[in-house]
Amino acid sequence: MDKLTNEEVSKAVELFWTTFLAKSEDLLNSYYAPGSTVFQISMGRSEPGRLGAMRRSREYFRPDTRMELKLGPIDVVLIGSDAGIASYTFHFQATGRDVGGGKRVEEKLDLVRATHIFQRDAQGRLRILHEHFSVPVA
Repeated sequence: MDKLTNEEVSKAVELFWTTFLAKSEDLLNSYYAPGSTVFQISMGRSEPGRLGAMRRSREYFRPDTRMELKLGPIDVVLIGSDAGIASYTFHFQATGRDVGGGKRVEEKLDLVRATHIFQRDAQGRLRILHEHFSVPVA
């Protein structure tokens, strides 16, 4: 297998968000490697990647939920021949986010910092090992 490139990692980030905006729960879950971990913006602890994806699907993938996302530049650092770290910022806005109990809210995040650690699996597909989202403290 060829050595991983910065472009492949950047493309994986873009495909991840395209999948998220398309509201494809099964495909979103498939991005996370078994044993992966995620830190969400409002979480005080990490959780399994696929559990986080399922929770986000429940919150954002309703038919009437609208989302907008604008990615900033993606910086990539390669780790060996089959893994890479992508760091970037993004703007995110959603209307109709389901926060439980029948409550729907609007969400606007002007600046989110993101880190994804990707590694190639045995089939050559990039999977997320770790994901971290945060917002600057005001």
